[in-house]
Amino acid sequence: MKLDARRVLTSIRSLPFFPAFQTKAKYLAVDVVLSVFGPAFEVVSDKVPELKDEIASWEDGRRFAIGVLPKGPAITLEKREDAIRYLGKGYHSPEISMLFKNLDSALPVFLGLAGSFQAFAENRMIVDGNLAHTMEVNRVVNIVNAYLFPGFVLKKVLKRPPRMNLSQYVAKAKVYGGITPAIIRHLL
Repeated sequence: MKLDARRVLTSIRSLPFFPAFQTKAKYLAVDVVLSVFGPAFEVVSDKVPELKDEIASWEDGRRFAIGVLPKGPAITLEKREDAIRYLGKGYHSPEISMLFKNLDSALPVFLGLAGSFQAFAENRMIVDGNLAHTMEVNRVVNIVNAYLFPGFVLKKVLKRPPRMNLSQYVAKAKVYGGITPAIIRHLL
């Protein structure tokens, strides 16, 4: 007797608790990715010259948030001196908010299956704040993605994945080395 995967999945999906379980799992996945993404901004802004150049013209104190509507997880970040600092989970008076409409819209972006440009194009995100500043934030998000994700994922996430030279690969290695301590520091 052959096990029919479609029949098994249908029977699992018909269980009364499955929709609630599925929503909790999506929420947890996005929350975990944002918990890594926040400290990653700090590490990349400390180690990568391109990001420092991108934010050099920003005024100190510019805050932006990335989150999920209606009550999904969110993080707030702020530009201080020549780096971006992670302020923690939730909304801490951001000037700019990049908000996904729901967990289903956010999941492909946070799992590296689609990029933020694609999410904007597919109307999966809402922007609250200055649109020009939001595009600057989106460029910074793409720089962070370039240093976080491996090359095979970057092809899906970025329109044109950057060609990295040796010094950029060294910076990427430094980011990988600094990400775990940064996450632990923010968890404690």
